[in-house]
Amino acid sequence: MTDIGLALGGGGAKGLAHICMLEVIDELGLQPSRIVGTSIGAVVGVLYASGMSARALREEVQRVSHSKRNNLAEAARNLVNWLQLVEVNWKGGGLLKADAFLDDLMEHVKVSNFEDLRIPLKVVAADFWHRDEVVLESGDIRTAVHASMALPGIIEPAVVDGRVLIDGGVINPVPYDLVMDECDVTVAIDVMGSRTESVDLVPSLPEAIFNSFQIMQKSILRQKIAAHPPDIYICPEIVDVLMLEFYKAAKIFAQTGTAADQLRRELERHLETAIRRP
Repeated sequence: MTDIGLALGGGGAKGLAHICMLEVIDELGLQPSRIVGTSIGAVVGVLYASGMSARALREEVQRVSHSKRNNLAEAARNLVNWLQLVEVNWKGGGLLKADAFLDDLMEHVKVSNFEDLRIPLKVVAADFWHRDEVVLESGDIRTAVHASMALPGIIEPAVVDGRVLIDGGVINPVPYDLVMDECDVTVAIDVMGSRTESVDLVPSLPEAIFNSFQIMQKSILRQKIAAHPPDIYICPEIVDVLMLEFYKAAKIFAQTGTAADQLRRELERHLETAIRRP
C-alpha cells in the first residue's frame, strides 16, 4: 500500500480547486495517509480529513455560491453558512471576524480535536511576533483553522498559548515539506493562480494587497521546489479570481479540469511504479 501525503496550499477562493483534486483521489479509490494544509487548504483539509467526501464538498459549495455580486465587502458577506466570514471588525488586527464561519465549519466537521479526525492532519500558521512557522496537529481544530486562515489585515488573528498566529501562507504557502518524510508519495497542490494585467496597469488597492501577498508566496514556493521538489506538483491554471470571490466556484471548477487530469495521470503512474517495485 502506497502512503500518500497530500499538501493543500493557500489561495482564498481559488482553494475551491482543491475539491477537484480530492475528487480524483476519491475516484481512484485512494485515501491520503497524511494531509497538511495552509489557509483555505486547512479549511478543505479538515473537512476532508473528518470524512466529508469530495462530492459532498462540491455540492455544498454549489449550494452557497450562487451570488454574482463582486463588491469585496459583499463577497465576504456572501460566504453564507460554511463560506461565511460576516461581521466587519474594526479592532483586533483584521476587518473581518471569523466566528460565524468557524462555527458553521465545525458543524460540518462534527469533531472538535485533531485526534478524532479520520485522516491525520497538520495545519500551518505563522507566529506574528516571532516570525516563524507554527504547525498545529493536536488539540482544538477550530482554533487551528482560525489561525491558518487569518489573512493579515483582513481576518483577525488567533491567539494561542500567548502567541499571535496569522495565515500560514506568509511562511509556508504549500507545506508539502511537512509530510515528505512520512509518506511514499508527496502531492503538492498550488492554487495561487494568476492575474491578467489591468488595462491601466496600476492596480486597485485590494488588487495591490492581495497580489503582493501572492508574489511573496510564489517566491517562497519556488525556492522550496528548487531545493526539495515534491513527487507530484499540481498547479491549476486559475485565472482572474480574487481571494474572496467564492461565488465564482463554477469558473474555478471549470478551470481546474486540466489539472485534475494531470493529477490522475501522475497518481496512476506512481501507483504502477509501486506495484512493479520488487
